[in-house]
Amino acid sequence: MKSPARLCIFLLTVFQLLFTSTSFSTQRIHQSRRLGKYKEVVDTWALYEVSGDTSIELNGVPQEDISLRFSGVGRLYHDPSQTKKQQEEESGDVIACSSDDAHMEVVEKLSKSTVAIVGIGGVGSWAAEAVCRSGVGNIILMDLDDICTSNINRQLHALSSTVGQMKIDEMKKRLLLINPNCNVTLVHDFIGVDNAEDIVQTQFIPAGVDIILDAIDGTDEKAALIAAACRNQVPVVTCGGAAGRVDPTQIVCDDLSKSNQCRLLFWCKKQLRDKYKLFPKGPSTKGVNIKKHRTRKWRIWSVFSEEVITKKNDNSSSTSSLRTCDGPLGTACFVTGTYGFVAASKVISMLANEDELIKPKILKSALALPFVESK
Repeated sequence: MKSPARLCIFLLTVFQLLFTSTSFSTQRIHQSRRLGKYKEVVDTWALYEVSGDTSIELNGVPQEDISLRFSGVGRLYHDPSQTKKQQEEESGDVIACSSDDAHMEVVEKLSKSTVAIVGIGGVGSWAAEAVCRSGVGNIILMDLDDICTSNINRQLHALSSTVGQMKIDEMKKRLLLINPNCNVTLVHDFIGVDNAEDIVQTQFIPAGVDIILDAIDGTDEKAALIAAACRNQVPVVTCGGAAGRVDPTQIVCDDLSKSNQCRLLFWCKKQLRDKYKLFPKGPSTKGVNIKKHRTRKWRIWSVFSEEVITKKNDNSSSTSSLRTCDGPLGTACFVTGTYGFVAASKVISMLANEDELIKPKILKSALALPFVESK
């Protein structure tokens, strides 16, 4: 009696091993209810992980598949009242909005949009993936840094297998696995005072960039990029410093003129006012009630934390982003990731709703001045 029992256990074990191995096959057959037919889907992630091939190029996927991937985003941002209003303007009659595919207008709008993400690190990597997963069809990644081991605690693309690789190269591979139809352009360079306006004018504007998402962690470079975007009327969403913060629930998104508790944005705003002359200076503290003063909005969205940093060795006012891989304050992925997600949410909202796609409002006199060169 013991022998048959052992045989049964052996056969069940073999069957389980065979079944488990087939689940990792590089090709799977999925039933798509929406398409009403069976379709073969290549599991590229399994192929990529098993082969270790870093030169995989993906072919475009059918439009039906793109609809399945991103229709949820379309339904989230679709405004039925706007569709009805558009139908009335086109026909002149009141028509009840009953189309089930009306939300696909948002998906199509996002697929035709272009977002430039500058700085693909602890904040930019998470923002890039969120933008891609929302269906944006054209993404420009700009950075010249490589992945180091100390990046693993906070950067999306940092893995044991990617240490030493270029950040934007690894990020592009990941984005194409999410959306093979996404047009990902790489700019292997750092933004600086000497090239910021040239990058915006010769690469971003000709590419039809709708929004620049700034995830730079150096004051001079951040101020230069924002200044160049403002002078060329390109909408910007900028991110403050995440170092030394532990509470992601205190991260907010507001006009840059209202940012607080962030030394990185504080010094950035000072340069935009004093060095680039883009915005008026605040009132003098002598004889003026600061609380009653109403600062004009700069029309630049900024992501920052209202959490008060208690540590005194704050290096967020550093003038350069060319620092060591890890600063003295420390960082965590649940904070940097939240910064990136909040910034991405504002970008998608601006793209989906044209009324929110605001351009920076600078002093007219600033346009007559040459772009400030580094001293």
